[in-house]
Amino acid sequence: MDDLRGLTAEAVPTPSVEEGAGPRLETRRLDGPVDLAVLARRTTADLVWFDSALPEGAPPSAGLRAAWSVLALTDGPFAARFRHQDRVARLDVSPAAGSWFGSSRVEDRAAFAVLDDLLQRTPTLDAPVDGCAFALGWVGFLGYELGREVDGPDRTADGHADADLRFVDRAVLVRGDGAAWALTLVDDDEPDASAANRAWSAGLCGADPDDRELAAPEPHDDLADRATGLPDGGREPDRSLLEACGRVDRAAYERAVDTCRDEIREGNAFQVCLTTAFAVPDVPDVPDALDRPGAAGDRHLAEYLRIRRSDPVPFGAYLRTGDLRIASRSPERFLRIHADGGVLAEPIKGTRPRHVDPVEDAVVRADLSTSAKDRAENVMIVDLLRNDLQRTARPGSVRVERLCDVETYASVHQMVSTIAGVLAPGASRAAVVRAAFPPGSMTGAPKRSATAIADRLEGAPRGVYAGAIGYFSASGAVDLSVAIRTLVTVLHPDGSVRRRTLGAGGAVTWSSSPEDEADEVEAKTVSVLRGVGAAAHW
Repeated sequence: MDDLRGLTAEAVPTPSVEEGAGPRLETRRLDGPVDLAVLARRTTADLVWFDSALPEGAPPSAGLRAAWSVLALTDGPFAARFRHQDRVARLDVSPAAGSWFGSSRVEDRAAFAVLDDLLQRTPTLDAPVDGCAFALGWVGFLGYELGREVDGPDRTADGHADADLRFVDRAVLVRGDGAAWALTLVDDDEPDASAANRAWSAGLCGADPDDRELAAPEPHDDLADRATGLPDGGREPDRSLLEACGRVDRAAYERAVDTCRDEIREGNAFQVCLTTAFAVPDVPDVPDALDRPGAAGDRHLAEYLRIRRSDPVPFGAYLRTGDLRIASRSPERFLRIHADGGVLAEPIKGTRPRHVDPVEDAVVRADLSTSAKDRAENVMIVDLLRNDLQRTARPGSVRVERLCDVETYASVHQMVSTIAGVLAPGASRAAVVRAAFPPGSMTGAPKRSATAIADRLEGAPRGVYAGAIGYFSASGAVDLSVAIRTLVTVLHPDGSVRRRTLGAGGAVTWSSSPEDEADEVEAKTVSVLRGVGAAAHW
């Protein structure tokens, strides 16, 4: 294992920036409606889009999770990139950012150790708009296999990086009420780079009505499509859908559930998060929704727009990064760290599919809220995350703020809890994330033994799936979602599709039914697969 000495949650020095000198944010309020989907379609650069929304009737507790959307562009003059692949860190640093991050290089170091160093070198910038913690910084994903640095299974992702984070110096923020701002980084010591960023900000304008009509989410009245993926809320599959083939067949997954139960009976775990993956067919002849002069022509982004139309979630994301296209419709926050040191986790454990009949749907929701099995699953993960946060939080500060609330989304009802704590001033954000990684809702408990059992049964890396997507802001804030309901497309150098996968799974306890666990896996695939014209087949 790589040397992790020095990576702790203790206070570390950070660059200080005086008003009007050195690196700083410039913020410009944008006039008129701004559609981030259209802006994303108008650039060929790599990008990371945090796409927040909530379904009608979502509880007030979910509101703050979906208050802001962010489009971060990676082609600015101060850009930098950190990838960790095949156990090696690769840093690509633009000349303008070299005074902070050093030169481009390859390092044989652990991912979280490198991330900790980069965050310490990142200039500290104040949050630009009241209520929004994002002040530029590092954006991207941390893949599940980074758990090997925290006593997890010793694997790497298959064919792509275990982590890919970009330092971004250009972004657009959109608040839930439609207000929008452009953010740019400027530095008096880099006049040319600063001028380029100011020119980019000045060139932004609202999207034209035709573009907004094509790119914006649309209402979807057919709950059968959204909820079950089956006609009329029934059990017969829609034969017009393409087949997303499972890595294992249903019978093999059910046998693996029974094996997990055997391990639990023997006292080797309390809960095991068992997952599988589905190979999603590519449909290269689908026309681009903005097939017109000036459009960037990213058909994977066009596909993401179709997925999101019927599935509002607080942690939606689209990443166009190197050879990856990541389309995530996650409802679950992994960790949020406030700039002032407050930290919270919001695990989801316990899921039921929506039903087309409102009466039946209410019955399903009530069943989840009173299910002893699901509450036990959720409480186990709450206890696990309390322990994870206590590793880096101030003693006595960790508390459970909410336990086993049921929240409703377009395709599922889910049981959510909230655990909060307080960090010491200047605590290492990388150390806090490392101590809780991978997300407990995707491991089981105890984490070390549960992940070992799951790894042996799954027999393959999870990659981006079950890791985290989000940002490490230059303000000191961090917000990461759990990478679930996430379609990952790996491209060949010529842009053709090499592989497309959607992971899904569930928590196995002693009281689990193999058939019910397999049904839950299928329910969790619907919101993404239906959007690409496919259904789980195993």
